[in-house]
Amino acid sequence: MYVFYYVPLGLDVGARKRPFVTYFLAVSCIILYILYRYKPVGTWWDFSLLIFQPGAPTIATAITHAFLHGGWLHLIGNIVYLIIFGRPLEDRLGSFRFYIVFTAAAAVGAYTHLVLTAIYSPEYLQYGVIGASGATSGILGAYLVRLHFSRVRVGYWIFMPLQGVNRAGRTYVPVVFAILFWFALQGVRTMMQLGTGGMRIAYSVHLGGFATGALLALGFGALARARAERHLFAAQRRFEAADWFGAQAEYVEHLAIDSGNAEAHAGLARAYVAAGDRVRSRGSYAAAVRISAEKGARDEAEAYFEEAARHIPNFALPEPLHIDIACGMERTLKYRSAMNAYERFVWNYPLSKDAPFVLLRMAVILEKRLEKPGEALACYARLAGEYASDQWAEYAQGEIARLGRAGPPIPAGAKK
Repeated sequence: MYVFYYVPLGLDVGARKRPFVTYFLAVSCIILYILYRYKPVGTWWDFSLLIFQPGAPTIATAITHAFLHGGWLHLIGNIVYLIIFGRPLEDRLGSFRFYIVFTAAAAVGAYTHLVLTAIYSPEYLQYGVIGASGATSGILGAYLVRLHFSRVRVGYWIFMPLQGVNRAGRTYVPVVFAILFWFALQGVRTMMQLGTGGMRIAYSVHLGGFATGALLALGFGALARARAERHLFAAQRRFEAADWFGAQAEYVEHLAIDSGNAEAHAGLARAYVAAGDRVRSRGSYAAAVRISAEKGARDEAEAYFEEAARHIPNFALPEPLHIDIACGMERTLKYRSAMNAYERFVWNYPLSKDAPFVLLRMAVILEKRLEKPGEALACYARLAGEYASDQWAEYAQGEIARLGRAGPPIPAGAKK
């Protein structure tokens, strides 16, 4: 007896958004299985009406049969594949398209079984079909198109008693190999059934569902987006392996396809910094901040700015964007970060018409928020001295007089 068994445990790609449809489908399968298994005929509904009958097919039952299962192992197997592969796929395709893949694959898989059964084993047309195998096969087909560059972590068991092999473990394998091996296995099982004239297990639904999912993903343009993400994924792997120049090349390839990805610009900047190229990293960080700000992701833009400031001396953005980011930090009470941004602006753009206003904001933060009136006084003095013709110079003179009359600050806890 020889045994080779494996089960998927996870993937090396994740979902960036909560996959509501995946969880909805999984919960629906569980609830309907319990109702069907333990109360198949109710006072208000007969759940057996959801079964796909090859002898009397309908479009409705070609979809609803996917939510019923014959046993706990049957249910758990489909739920495992649905959740593991469905979450990242729904994130990439979108919830509506993902739902289309699930339902269309279930329907086409059911009719594929009907056709093959009618040709090779018509006596089995009287047996109903249940299970989400066709639908989950469609998810695998779409996944293979959209995320073919990823890896799946599998738990495996190999038992070869005559060779003295009894091995079990966990490992990552390329998802292309894992899914195509699974598809080939379903094809072999289908052919074996056809050869013996029996269709007791509907392996053929896997073939129809898989092909449907792959074709729909191609129709949705998933392959082009997969090329872009493949470069991004490869860049992240190379960066983790300290291959800075390889990571740079992959990020550049990705940005040639998707130039609006702020995180990819930031990743390229990190690769430049790691390789000691702070000149080019400056432009990549600036692009990451600009794109995030344009998309309204203020927190993300500010985080990229602060990261760039840590790595690049005197890092600055173009004047309007720099002012916008600095003021945004002040509005969100990030006073120390705002001070850092304001200081960089004055250092890089001392002749800017906005420099006096920036010095004014610095003075206010230093006195009111950071309780450093002496440093605030220095900002006012610089404003009044270097920008004497500016509209804020007179105000600065008044503040200098006020702070001068106040005298040095009293240490905390001292008596007046």
